Amino acid sequence: MVQHVKLARERRKRKSRIKALIFFVALLCLVTGGVLTLKNTAEHTQFTAIDGTHDSQYQALTPTSSEQEATSYDDELLGQDDEVDQVDLNEYDKLPEEAQNAVDDLLAAADQAKRISDQFSYTVVRGDKLKDVLEMSGLEDETSQILIASYPELKNLKAGQQIYWMLDNQNELEYLNWLVSEKEERIYELKEKGKFARQIIEKKSIWKKDVLKGKIEGSLRASLHKLGLDNRQINQLSTALQWQVNISKLAKGDNFAVLVTREYLEDKLTGQGNVDAIHITHNGTSYYAIQADNGRYYNRQGETIGKGFARTPLQRQARISSPFNPARRHPVTGRVRPHKGVDFAVPIGTPVILPADGVVEKVAYQAGGAGRYIVVRHSRVYQTVYMHLSKPLVKAGQSLKRGERIALSGNTGISTGAHLHYEFHINGRAVNPMTVKLPGTNSGMADKERKNFLVKAKSAERLLSLKN
Repeated sequence: MVQHVKLARERRKRKSRIKALIFFVALLCLVTGGVLTLKNTAEHTQFTAIDGTHDSQYQALTPTSSEQEATSYDDELLGQDDEVDQVDLNEYDKLPEEAQNAVDDLLAAADQAKRISDQFSYTVVRGDKLKDVLEMSGLEDETSQILIASYPELKNLKAGQQIYWMLDNQNELEYLNWLVSEKEERIYELKEKGKFARQIIEKKSIWKKDVLKGKIEGSLRASLHKLGLDNRQINQLSTALQWQVNISKLAKGDNFAVLVTREYLEDKLTGQGNVDAIHITHNGTSYYAIQADNGRYYNRQGETIGKGFARTPLQRQARISSPFNPARRHPVTGRVRPHKGVDFAVPIGTPVILPADGVVEKVAYQAGGAGRYIVVRHSRVYQTVYMHLSKPLVKAGQSLKRGERIALSGNTGISTGAHLHYEFHINGRAVNPMTVKLPGTNSGMADKERKNFLVKAKSAERLLSLKN
C-alpha cells in the first residue's frame, strides 16, 4: 500500500512539473509576441518623412551600437508575403499542362526531378577559373580547391572549352565533364566526400559546322529542339542573347539562324556542340551574338554585349556587419541557417542603388522575415535581391538603368538593427556578391584580336543571312 502511495505522489509531482513547464512556455510565447508587436509598431510609427515625402513611416537615423552588427536569420523568402507587387519575368519556356503531366509521370520521383534541375553547362571565357565556373551553380570556392588539389590541370582552363556538371541532392558537386578539346574529354565523378575519380576519354569523332535556319513556332526553345539542338546548346544561345532581347517575348513567325559546331560519331550527333553565332529578327530588328576567340559574345561591330555590374548597390562604401556564409549557425537554435547575402551596416534611409540595368520583378513585404524587399531581374541568368528596406522607390515591371535609386534601407521584418541585406543570384542560386566574377568586366578586345573578330563576324553574317 505504501508503495502505491509513493507512486501516486510521484505521478502528481510529474504532472505538476509538466503543467509548470507548459505555463512557462506559454508565457514565453506571449512575451515574444509582445516584443515583436512592439518592434513592428515602432517601425511603423518612429519614422518621419525623408526626401520631401509625406509618408510618416520613414526617417534616416544614425546607427546605434546594436545596429553596428545588424543582421537577420530569416531571409529565405519562404514565408507568405503580407503585401506583394509582382510581374512574371521568367524567360524559360513553360511546357503545356498536358506535357508537364507526362514528364511528371515519367520522372516518377521528386528527387529525380530535382537532379535534372541541378544540371549546368558553361562555355569558358578568357580569365575564367574553375571557381568562377562552379559559382554559376552556387558552389563555394572549397569545391574547386578540392578538385584542383587532386587534378592540377583544372587550373588551366582555356577560352571556348565547355564544362558540364551536376549537383547531388545535397547541392554538392557530383559529376563534372570537361571538354578539353575536340579530341579529348575528362570526367570527374564523386566517389566519396571530398574525393573524385577521373576518367580521360580520347575521342575519335569528327566536328562539323552547321547552319540551322528556322521560324519560331510556339517558342524558340521548341523550334531549336526540332532542328537538333539540345538543352545545353539552347541555354548557351539564350545566355548569348540575354542582354539584347527577352527570349520569352519572341513571337511566332520571328526568323532565326544559328551557326553551331557539333560533334558527330559515325554520322550521329553525340550531343556535344558549341554555338558560334546567332542571328534573330524580332519586330523588324536584327540581333546578332558572335563568339570571339576569348569565348565571349559580341555584336557585329565587336562591341561587348554583357552589361557591367557594380560591386555593391550603395553610393558609398559601407562596413559589412554580416558576410555571406552558407554554413552560418543560428545563435539561439545552433542550427545551420545559411546567410545567402551580405549585410551592410547603414542608417535607415540610405539610398539603395541598382548595380546594373534591370527590370523590377517583385516589390513585397514580409513582416515575419525579410521585411520590405525588392527582386530585380538583370538577364536570364542574373538576379539581385534587397531586404529589410524602409521604403521602395520603384514598382514591379519598371525598367531601370545602372545607378538609379530603387529603395531606402531600413530595419523592417525580423532584424537586429538597421542594415541592407543584398543578394546576388546566378541561375536562381545565391552566390557571394563580394567575390563573384561580375559579368561585363574585362570584356574588351585588343586591336589585333578585334580585327580578327571583325573578319569572323563578316563571315558569320553571310552564313546567317535570313534574306529569301
